[in-house]
Amino acid sequence: MTIAMDVSDPETWDPKLDAVAAAPENHKVLYEDDNIRVVSVSIEPGAIEKPHHHRWPSVFVIDRMVKKARDFDAAGNQIPLPVPTEFEPPLIAKMPPQPIHYVANDDTYAFHGTRIEFKRGYAGEL
Repeated sequence: MTIAMDVSDPETWDPKLDAVAAAPENHKVLYEDDNIRVVSVSIEPGAIEKPHHHRWPSVFVIDRMVKKARDFDAAGNQIPLPVPTEFEPPLIAKMPPQPIHYVANDDTYAFHGTRIEFKRGYAGEL
């Protein structure tokens, strides 16, 4: 069983709240097969994503970060962003499944990253 950031079981999460289904304005599938899904993630300036989750572990390649971003949990509480806001792009982050959250882009330019999701867990994981 894969454990999420909040220690819950992603297999119990509502599929309707999957990022691609719940927030399609921000999550576009670039490629998908039985093992992986590659998703382009973008948040325009001033936009707020709809609540969603990422049920599979992933590698998140962020090529355009914003300095003024806020992340919120399912209850609407502001939570720390799971990645730094200051770095030399690209940032490559190994991410566990991410429970329901949504990000507000309060900056004047767009955020962009590519999330490579591993439907069967990371290779070599037991």
